[in-house]
Amino acid sequence: MLIAYLLLVAVLTLVLFTSLSAAPWVPTRKFDVEALLNDAKITKGIHYVELGCGDGRLVKASARRGAKAVGYELNPLLFIVAWVSTLNTPNAKIVFKNFWNVDLSKADVVMAFIMPRTLPRLDNKLAQELKPSAILVSYIFPVEGRKAIKRGKSWHIYRYKK
Repeated sequence: MLIAYLLLVAVLTLVLFTSLSAAPWVPTRKFDVEALLNDAKITKGIHYVELGCGDGRLVKASARRGAKAVGYELNPLLFIVAWVSTLNTPNAKIVFKNFWNVDLSKADVVMAFIMPRTLPRLDNKLAQELKPSAILVSYIFPVEGRKAIKRGKSWHIYRYKK
């Protein structure tokens, strides 16, 4: 009983931490998935990285298009959901890791659905790490001080040039 209680406390602590550190989980709307991936030009051979991949739906959809798709998730419950969801999807990988500790220099497309208070920190990380041809797709929230190269229904696309 004590082990179950401690496990529950640990999971709830991680859920709270992930909600405060970047964003609480709100899934990408299903009707946005294909249009978003079209605007981001997700095709075979693209290295797609999602920061806080939630249930993994965009990682899975990107991999189905032939992209090498990696999703990072720190919420243990969402990690399990995303991992199970992508088990039989070639080129899809879900990693239980804090994306702030991930090198993004090989990414072609970075996807993030992050709260505005966290976007300046992400903007700085991407400006330092992304190659000149890489893009950020920011779902819902714009990156202050950056001009989008494209705007979709619910997303903004930015190119990071060094």
